[in-house]
Amino acid sequence: MPAGKAAGELCANLDPVSLQCRIWGQQDYPDFCRGFQPDVDFCGENRDQAMQILSLLEVQTSA
Repeated sequence: MPAGKAAGELCANLDPVSLQCRIWGQQDYPDFCRGFQPDVDFCGENRDQAMQILSLLEVQTSA
């Protein structure tokens, strides 16, 4: 997604059922994603917390 994505929009490479990246570890995996380092401030302690945090961030930045 060279131009980014809108808040609330799933990444084009994310499987909507499993929520797993379809291209993780492949050559076309974006540099942005390669550079992402999970942090408890963004990811919480589990998947439910991560989804709550990321949903809040998307709402706050969707202007």
